Formats: sequence, structure tokens, C-alpha cells
Amino acid sequence: MKLFRDCPDGLADDLSKLRVGIAGAGGIGSNVAMLLVRAGVSSMVIADHDRVEIQNLNRQFFFADQVNMPKVDALVQNLQRINDAIDVETHIVRLTPENAGDFFRNCDVLVEAVDDAETKIFLIEEWSIAFPEKQIISCSGIAGTSPLGEIRTERTGKLSVVGDHHSPLELGTFSARVMAVAAHMVAEIQSSLAGGKCASCAGCIPGGVSLECNGEKIPLIGFPARMVENTVRGMISSLKGADSSGSIRIELPVSGEKIN
Repeated sequence: MKLFRDCPDGLADDLSKLRVGIAGAGGIGSNVAMLLVRAGVSSMVIADHDRVEIQNLNRQFFFADQVNMPKVDALVQNLQRINDAIDVETHIVRLTPENAGDFFRNCDVLVEAVDDAETKIFLIEEWSIAFPEKQIISCSGIAGTSPLGEIRTERTGKLSVVGDHHSPLELGTFSARVMAVAAHMVAEIQSSLAGGKCASCAGCIPGGVSLECNGEKIPLIGFPARMVENTVRGMISSLKGADSSGSIRIELPVSGEKIN
């Protein structure tokens, strides 16, 4: 039986070759690791200095009989129960600006999953300087009980930040919201790999899908093109008397101008 049978071959191959570095093995880090293994990632580096506590069990990928174990050791046990061939390099260490890059040098993608603001900042800064070519996935705003629809991904260069971007940890950290943020972070990794590579997206866009902004052509291929086309045609089809099957041209006014 093929374990990851629901994943297109091209994307499955890319995921299996990916080595992901995760800083932090708590609510975000442990669930990101779990979701990555289920997605087909077979190699990780995980660093965390903490131990499993009973109050972690409401949102972290650990179990009652693992309380007092180092989180990285407990996490490896659990990941191996999903895929016993998983290759995980672990470090029981407190991350500092001096060692932030050392453990993750051979990783393809870096995940920031710590809950300390100071550590979060220096990790992103150090990684961005040391590994400017690597994708960094971070989180900001994972607490509270506000609608999950507030969770969004903001991208700046190689950095993607997932969360509601405002909720403080004092609002409480609950399983549904923590898992949702972790899932968005893993989806961001999958999405970046699938762009133009995914077997289900390659060649699925008919010629002619294009975007023009202020007279300049913006190329769209693979998933971005399909997303734009499906969204626009879906909107048009909802309008009475409109035919969404033909060629569609949309012009937006310059920001600030009124739409007549």
C-alpha cells in the first residue's frame, strides 16, 4: 500500500526529498512536524530545550505517558508511529543568536515555532541573513477563540508569517486554533512546492490566462493561474445573464477613483 496515495506523484516526490528544520517542538512545532510526516516529508531537524508537561496535552502532539520526557525525544517517538522510516535529527538545546543557524544549515525549509518573542525575532533575523535563499515559515497570533477565518498568511520575500497577527498568548492557546495555524504553515510549504510542479496543476490552464497591471504583463502559470481563472469565472457565473465560458476582461480603477 502506498502510504501517501492521495498526493500527486510530482508533489509527493518533492515532499519526500525535503529536509525541514523546526525551531520549537511545542504547540506549533509538534503539530507542524506531525502534519509534515503525514504529507510525506521524510527528513527533519528539530530543536527544543523543553520537556513535556501535563498542561501541554491540550494542544501539542504528545501523550500522558510522555510527561517529563524531552519534547524532541517524545516527538520522534510519535512521528515514527506514523512513518517508521522518518529521519529526524534532534537537538535538546536552547536556541540563541549564536547557534540559530548551526543546526539548520542543511535544511531546505525553516519553520519558526517558538513562543518567546525575543527568540522569534532573532531566529527570523539570523536565518534571513545566513540563508537568504531558503523559505522561512513563521507564526504570529495563535491564541484566543476568535473566528478561524482571521488566520491568514502574509508573505515578504522568502518569509511567510501565518496567524491572526494580533492575539496575545494571554488569551489562551486552544487546540483548534493552534492546529489551524500549524495546518496553514504546512499548506504554505506544500503550496510553494506545487507552484508549476504539481502533477495535478501542470498543463491544466488553457492558453490565454493572463494578468496585466498598468500596462505590464504578469505571467501566471500552474496553481496561481487556475486560482485566478476559477475565482473570476465563478464570480461571473453568479451574475444573471452572464456567460462565464468565454473570454473575460476586467478593468479596475486606480486606487481612490470611484467605480461608475
